[in-house]
Amino acid sequence: MIKKIGNYAGFQIGWFVLVLTQAAWSILWALAFVLFHKLKVASPGEWPKVGLIMIIGLTVDTAWHFSPWIHFVGAGWPIPLWLMGLWLMFPLTLAHSLSWLNNRLALQVVFGAVGGGGSYIAGAKFGAAELSGIGWVAMPLLWGLWLPLFYRIMNIKTQPDPMGEPS
Repeated sequence: MIKKIGNYAGFQIGWFVLVLTQAAWSILWALAFVLFHKLKVASPGEWPKVGLIMIIGLTVDTAWHFSPWIHFVGAGWPIPLWLMGLWLMFPLTLAHSLSWLNNRLALQVVFGAVGGGGSYIAGAKFGAAELSGIGWVAMPLLWGLWLPLFYRIMNIKTQPDPMGEPS
């Protein structure tokens, strides 16, 4: 339980540090979060799955950034470093502080739309992004689809390592 609380608190604090400062240095919080997760929280076989989700998230947000509907503010290329930091951290919550969503498709859709999409809207209100037109509606709706996809990825069974180590 302590690990889940630490995972939740670390992500929430990180979200505010990254989004409110929009500073390049804020990625240090994300890197510290990843290190803490690796040392204290990670589950066997988790890293390939969260790595794939990190890549998907970075790719999707890069596409959004170059669309006419959303622009992320801050230093970094192709997207701001603070946003990269969020994508380093968020997938690490799926099997831990957000594990209560696992195998609950309806809740994943609702939480994705409200929590995921809402965090982009909140970020825009804090000046970290500029949303326009369809972006205000599409972001929450798409997050209602992405979060269940992320849980599908997290639930992929991995093969045991031939050396006897869990993967």
